[in-house]
Amino acid sequence: MAQIQKMGGPYTKQQQEDRKIKVFELHFEQGYSAVQIAKMLDVNRNTINKDIESWYSEIRKEQSHSNKDWFDKQLLRLEFQRARLQESLVDGLSYKDRMQIEKSITHIDLSIASFVVKIEVSKKYKHL
Repeated sequence: MAQIQKMGGPYTKQQQEDRKIKVFELHFEQGYSAVQIAKMLDVNRNTINKDIESWYSEIRKEQSHSNKDWFDKQLLRLEFQRARLQESLVDGLSYKDRMQIEKSITHIDLSIASFVVKIEVSKKYKHL
């Protein structure tokens, strides 16, 4: 009787850990998709997707605090830059200079809004 190769099912803890490490290398370091990894490792695509999701969750946990600090610093920096530009809008500026400063202020406002939206979306949809 021929031996049948295992195509899925319950994996031992060691097999799971080995596979997750390989998935990390292939997906995050080499840029392979879940479908490509599933074919390479001869594992169900959904299993690979769960492994990738697990890695994203771990990364998010590790970086959530540092990301918040980074966002706070960026927002503060943008707000200070905006205030400096606002102060430079004095009478006597040429039309061209005034428009450049106002364009910069608008760009900063849009950047701040973008940061806030990203923060809110990440709070609401933690899996993104």
